[in-house]
Amino acid sequence: MDTFKIVICGEGGQGVQSIAKIIAIAAFEQGKKAVYVPYFSTEKRGGVTEAYAQIGDVVPSYPKFEKADLWVVLSQRAVDRIYGFLKDDTHVIVNSYLVKDLSKLGRWHPREIDAGKIAKEEFKKPRVFNMIIMGAMVKLIPGLDRNKFEAALDHVFASKYAKDPSLKELNRKAFEKGYALA
Repeated sequence: MDTFKIVICGEGGQGVQSIAKIIAIAAFEQGKKAVYVPYFSTEKRGGVTEAYAQIGDVVPSYPKFEKADLWVVLSQRAVDRIYGFLKDDTHVIVNSYLVKDLSKLGRWHPREIDAGKIAKEEFKKPRVFNMIIMGAMVKLIPGLDRNKFEAALDHVFASKYAKDPSLKELNRKAFEKGYALA
């Protein structure tokens, strides 16, 4: 598999970093080469944040890249922040709960997932919207087995699951919902 490049952008506190980290861990645990690069700046919670991941059969030659194969935005401000990473065949996922203006993205036929609404109404837990988005992302990443993502979730969220075991099943269901929606 060629190196598959992913960029995710949203507001601080939405789980951008967690999503990219979990995807990279899951890919590594499935025998792929994976790189996760967080972007931290002086912004605090609520500021725009970015994360980059690359997955493939060979070690990526450089952790940064210019164009993404999968482009994900969780908030409206994120659209302009990472717009330059789009290329003709980039897959686009938007959290339509917060991204309302898609005028710049029409030619990419973005997959609009109302993750915020689903998280609130179906799961009664707004914070799982990022698991819904991650499920959708995984469906578009070639060569990954969605069934093996549970181990990566367990690894990253071990301390949270220890405090609240019900989160494990909730995250799994939210992930599966996103996968089905992609």
